[in-house]
Amino acid sequence: MTRDPNMQLGILPEQGGSIAAMRRTGQDTRFVEQYLRCYARQFDEVHYFSYARETMERRVADNFHFHANPGLHRWLYSFLMPIVHARAFRRCSVLRILAATGAIPARIARLLFGVPFVLTYGYHYAEEARRKGYRLRAWLFERRVRWALRRANGIIVTTPALADHVRSIAPTGRIALIPNSVNTDLFAPAPEGPRPRHRLVAVGNLTPVKNHRLLLEAVALLRRPEIEVVIFGVGPEEAALRCLAAEKGIALDLPGTVPNETLPERLRSADIYLIPSLSEGHPKSLLEAMSVGMPCIGTDVKGIRDVLVHEQTGWLCPLDPAALAAQIQAVLSNRKKSRAVGANARRFILENYDARVIMEREVKFLKAVARK
Repeated sequence: MTRDPNMQLGILPEQGGSIAAMRRTGQDTRFVEQYLRCYARQFDEVHYFSYARETMERRVADNFHFHANPGLHRWLYSFLMPIVHARAFRRCSVLRILAATGAIPARIARLLFGVPFVLTYGYHYAEEARRKGYRLRAWLFERRVRWALRRANGIIVTTPALADHVRSIAPTGRIALIPNSVNTDLFAPAPEGPRPRHRLVAVGNLTPVKNHRLLLEAVALLRRPEIEVVIFGVGPEEAALRCLAAEKGIALDLPGTVPNETLPERLRSADIYLIPSLSEGHPKSLLEAMSVGMPCIGTDVKGIRDVLVHEQTGWLCPLDPAALAAQIQAVLSNRKKSRAVGANARRFILENYDARVIMEREVKFLKAVARK
């Protein structure tokens, strides 16, 4: 697909989102290389609207334009963004909303300038709020997301389960199933050779929904002091995880976030990738670990079971420390099978989630919405 000289794309993050926020979690490189550069190749001009008072440190392309917040509160800026950057919004053929919570300025831009918008629904936004007991917040999230979905010209969902949910809210004709994707050239298997032993790795924010405590409790049951657990991420659970690891005598490394471009090497330095979450949308970190050819173990919850096929592309286990411990032990003790399952996972990613193919589908959908 070649650049369309008659179309300009506007990109809006979630409310409050910015390149700086992505940088803090190590995701800015992935976003620039995998998404922004692709958009710049396919559209005449590309505009990114940030909620932060920031500058774009990384060059994207000559036809890429960065629009920062002049210093307004994120709620006020949500309503004023299309006015503050009116000239850029008027030029856009279609707006790409990265999360449903970023739909307010898109809706206003459509009212003012007639610009259609496409948003991604990749996660049940209200679930975590309900899990924490925030009933009012969950209710507000639900109302807000439904409002956005009903008014969107196009909706991208990342899993069939999410598609089924959105069909109960918005017309089927507006929905496109386009999963998250992986840079399979960057996230490639290591050359054949000696592999490190007894290192388990996880990637994700240190929050209750990521459920890293389950991983530590499972490792404690193995009673194998040579096992090291490495978790890449930051969050409010850090102190509790360190305390639990010390109490159980587990070697735990919490190096914080790392740039996405350095993650493949770090994944390849481990034996098993684990994702013990209580719930997921469509986890990019899992897709990347599978692309590297790692043996992956995940909890049998929505989002993870949409990706992992038990004993074919990975392993699923219940939310139980003993079950997870048994699965880790089985994978560590059968290197031949774990390598075969890792190779299957790599093939599965190449066939279904390669970024070049997925991004082409997304761009085609965006242009179709713009033409309508």
